[in-house]
Amino acid sequence: MFTSGFIQHSDIQTAYHDLGRGAPLVFVHGFTGSKLDFTSQLAWFVENHRVISYDHRGHGESSNASPYSLQQLAADLISFLDKLDIPTCHLLGYSLGGMVALRAQLANPERFRSLILMDTAPFGLDLFGDDNRAQLNSIVTQDGCQALLPSMQSQRPNAIAKRGIDFLGETEHWRRIRVKLEQMDPEAFVQLGAELVNQENLLARMADISVPTTIIVGAKDKPFLKPSRAMHKAVADSVLSIIPKAGHSPQYENADQWRDSVLRHLAQ
Repeated sequence: MFTSGFIQHSDIQTAYHDLGRGAPLVFVHGFTGSKLDFTSQLAWFVENHRVISYDHRGHGESSNASPYSLQQLAADLISFLDKLDIPTCHLLGYSLGGMVALRAQLANPERFRSLILMDTAPFGLDLFGDDNRAQLNSIVTQDGCQALLPSMQSQRPNAIAKRGIDFLGETEHWRRIRVKLEQMDPEAFVQLGAELVNQENLLARMADISVPTTIIVGAKDKPFLKPSRAMHKAVADSVLSIIPKAGHSPQYENADQWRDSVLRHLAQ
């Protein structure tokens, strides 16, 4: 049975399957995303785990509450687990969510049984450049994040992106993007966009991670391949899973191999 509820303590909206057993598996979505990023995937893991996906503050159906920072989002995650009486869980962080998951794990290692870092980085990445980022910030500040949608729809998808669109179907793909952009707080877009670039480099601290760790990255996700290999080298006994025929969203672009990677991780 699929259920959802509003968590008043940290103003985080959650969705979950609750038929599973064992430690929960918690999904942490990325920048401009929401729990919709994993809605189609939750049922794949429910046989053995309670599976939870939630919205960061400033995203999805959660509250808009500045300040927005990676440290704040990591604190929100711990508060969220406390509210649900979850002492330990398996944690999957995607893109910005991986940066949040990494901070939560380093600050509270006793709370996590294992860690999956997916298409993410332990240090700052400038994916847009100063001029483009300033232009995007101006657009969303004036007209909301949904003002980015026409430009996104006008771009011809490459073969990898088309695989992701085909997974959901074009109508559902664009519906989800529209909903996520409409729900996102422009202030969160600006502040967290800056965090992506200027965040503290945590690579050296990753040697402290002792739980089973898998790093997942799409083979065509060029900005995140080098960071993923660096994290794999930093964490002893970690597994690096490079998903072929996938870019930044392997859960859509090569869903079968992505699911197999997560299942192999959980089987540890």
